[in-house]
Amino acid sequence: MNWDVPQPNWSCPAGHVLDAFFAGLHTELPDFSEPLTLFGSVPIQLCLDDAFTSADADIMVSGDPTRLRAVARKLEMTAGGTVRPVFGLQFCPRYFFRTTAHYLQRAHVEMRHGIKVIVPHVRDVLIGKLHRSRTSEQEGLAPKDLRAFHRVRQLCGGHPKEEDLIEDLLDCAPYFRLPEHGEMNYFRLNVENLWPSLFGHALDVEEYILQPLRAMETEARNSDSKPIAQMLDDLQPTRD
Repeated sequence: MNWDVPQPNWSCPAGHVLDAFFAGLHTELPDFSEPLTLFGSVPIQLCLDDAFTSADADIMVSGDPTRLRAVARKLEMTAGGTVRPVFGLQFCPRYFFRTTAHYLQRAHVEMRHGIKVIVPHVRDVLIGKLHRSRTSEQEGLAPKDLRAFHRVRQLCGGHPKEEDLIEDLLDCAPYFRLPEHGEMNYFRLNVENLWPSLFGHALDVEEYILQPLRAMETEARNSDSKPIAQMLDDLQPTRD
C-alpha cells in the first residue's frame, strides 16, 4: 500500500542549508560520487511541512564521513559555524538508518549540484524512528517521534494507516528478534507503545507480526524451488 508524497522543496529551511552544502561539497571535492541519504525529520520538512524543523539534518554516508565533516567545517556548517543556529549537519554511517529492506524502491533520487541525493519516502523515515533507544524509566515513544507520526498522518490523508504500518513492519523481521546479552528490544517496545498513541488500541504483535513472519519463513523453507547452488550448477558455466 502506498501514498503519494510531493517531491522535496529545496527552498524550505533545511533545503537551503543542504543545497548550500551540496554545492560546496561539489566545489571542494569535485570527484565525490557517493550517494547521500537524508533521514530523520528532514524528509518530512522537505516533502510535507517546511515548519517541521529539527536541530540537525541527518545524512547517511556510504563511506567514510571524515571528508564531508571537513568540508562542513570549512563551510562553517558545524557546531561552531555561522549556519549552526539555524540548522546543523549530522553525518552518520550506514547502520544509523535502519528501515524497510526495500526503501530504495520508493525513495526520491535526484542530483543536486553534482551530488546524488536520496530522500526516502516518509513511511520509511517513520519506520526508522522506531529504532530510537530509550532510557530505563522512559514511558512511550520520544515526543518528537510521536509528533512526526501524527503530523505525517495529518498531511497524508490518514496515512500511515494500521495496514500500512503492519505491511512495513512485516518487512522488518530482523528487528523483532531478541537482542544479544538480554538487552531491551527498543524497536519492538516502540512499536507496541506507538499503537495506543496513534490508533487508540494495543497491537497484538504476536498475532499480526510474529505469527505471519513465522508462516512466511516456514513457507520459504518448504517451497519447491531449487536451492541456489543447484540453480547455479544447472547453468553449466564454463571457464571460457
